[in-house]
Amino acid sequence: MFQSTPFHAWLLNSSYPSVVHISPFYHNETNPYYNLTMYNQNYRIPVFVLDVSNAAYAQRICAAALQGLLNRESPVLFLDYGIYDDPLARRTNEVFLDDEIWFGKYRAMLGAQDQRNLEYYHAAHGMSLEYAKDLDEIIHKYAQCIQGYIIWDAGFADSVNVALMLAAQEDLLLVEAGMVDWAASLGLPVVHDLRGRWQNRLDLVLWSFKNLFPKCKSGEIACIEPDWQRPEFVDYLVQNKIFTYNLGSSQPGLGQMLLLLLAFGPAWLREILFGLHLDGPLRKLGLAWMGFKSAEVRLHNRIQQAVKTPNYPTIFGWHTRRDDELTFMTLLSANGLRLVPAHLAANFSFHARVQPLGALIPPPAPQQDSPLDEQGTYLTFTLSDGDQLMMMSTGEMGNWYSASRGEVCFNWEIQPLLVEIAPALLEKFQLSATASDCLIAGPSGAGYLIPPLAPNLPAYLRETARICRAAGVQIATTYISDPPRRVLRQLATHNPCLLGYLAGYANLGRSPQTLLDETIIIANQIPRVAHIWDSAEQLLESVHQLAATAPCPAFIGVHLFAYRTNLEDIAHFAHQITNPHIHIVRGDTFLHLVRQHLHQKD
Repeated sequence: MFQSTPFHAWLLNSSYPSVVHISPFYHNETNPYYNLTMYNQNYRIPVFVLDVSNAAYAQRICAAALQGLLNRESPVLFLDYGIYDDPLARRTNEVFLDDEIWFGKYRAMLGAQDQRNLEYYHAAHGMSLEYAKDLDEIIHKYAQCIQGYIIWDAGFADSVNVALMLAAQEDLLLVEAGMVDWAASLGLPVVHDLRGRWQNRLDLVLWSFKNLFPKCKSGEIACIEPDWQRPEFVDYLVQNKIFTYNLGSSQPGLGQMLLLLLAFGPAWLREILFGLHLDGPLRKLGLAWMGFKSAEVRLHNRIQQAVKTPNYPTIFGWHTRRDDELTFMTLLSANGLRLVPAHLAANFSFHARVQPLGALIPPPAPQQDSPLDEQGTYLTFTLSDGDQLMMMSTGEMGNWYSASRGEVCFNWEIQPLLVEIAPALLEKFQLSATASDCLIAGPSGAGYLIPPLAPNLPAYLRETARICRAAGVQIATTYISDPPRRVLRQLATHNPCLLGYLAGYANLGRSPQTLLDETIIIANQIPRVAHIWDSAEQLLESVHQLAATAPCPAFIGVHLFAYRTNLEDIAHFAHQITNPHIHIVRGDTFLHLVRQHLHQKD
């Protein structure tokens, strides 16, 4: 499965004694996951595995909510969702992977993602697995953990979010109205019946906010769209008693235009606005205007602004059917939240309770003192969307399992918050990384946000520094390729633990290369915004043309749209290079060379 060092090969083929002493490869006393001894958990109680790949949505969400209850203290129940051949599993209101590219390029590479994670936990952690016949078997075995059931109504889909919170707070089974006879046959009492309780979504969410929000976990909320019918992440929400709702973020007009202006407007105008510190008043005006024009956005603002935490407020989930990623991100960023994208992210209540082995073995460090080729063109390739928990649980859309991994230097966006959310899953990547793999934080650090819109960007950056230090990450992608100068200074000043930033999901026209207090912030030059959806062939032709024409030394960052271009495309591209002055390097080597070049210019 992995490109293995001798130690990794031993790990995957040994009989896994309970305690194994190994030589220290690296130790950092500030990081609890860097230890000198690796402990195998030696799970004595079998983990139950339930196949829900062919189950209906109502059955799946029932199983997922129960999974969250059972996995509160330790990993007890794992759900196998199978392979995502259902077209609805590969889209929200955008089709990321149509059938042609899914079956032609990604399906075989990704495979049965849940089974692959089970294989790893069985091999590396010594978990014994027991496959349950059906959900009834699990319920009967753990009946003492269930206090009754709550009825939600598929005819009013938003009622399921209220049901999830009540189930979490009162240890209830989640039952759709059509499953009541089945639930009654289990001998469980009805505790709540949500049918007919509310007339519309706003009434439901307002009731939830007044009555359930105070009882939920502080500092975290989740936006879950029931109409997507994707229950994969609700186990984590139930496990952690997270407030869950469904409100849109879009209200076209002046307010939304002001937020987009601050993030993506003309560079000269943004420099003036941020230089005069007018961004704060404009951000507040934008939010207030959107709320004035839309009761849904007004309540959305109220909920998001009520989330408080000493670190940085977090929202899980994804956008709704009534908006898109950009409007969702602008609203939550302006309200002072960071997103942990969780659509399709399965079994995180389970991942969260697997204890890490405790020994981090990093790949060899890059050659920081390698001489700069003054006639050279340096390329660094970064796989996008690693901030999504789904990318983490699927091995970066299967790319991590590719036979090409290790053949070419490559940057992998990850979600560094895994160090707290699911440390054993993060450790899986760390233990199996090769010398060619560079793990970097996805946009824009510890959680996804749009930096120019954050009302307290320094707080977010300090939190990113803390999380990245614990996760062993030294580079981040930042969402905007050409942020205002004031934002650049904040990126450098408040996160000194990073080598620097590869800036921009896509290029907006400017490609700055900036050195501030030894922190490098360099814009990815490819792709341009209009070419995000280009095929791998089109994108790599753009790389070839730019590499052939850029003045030397050239430093070209390429941000790969994960749903079009994969690692094997880059490995094939690398094998075709014959020019000795074109170098493909890891992101950390890339940033060291950029710094060296800028110092020489100065």
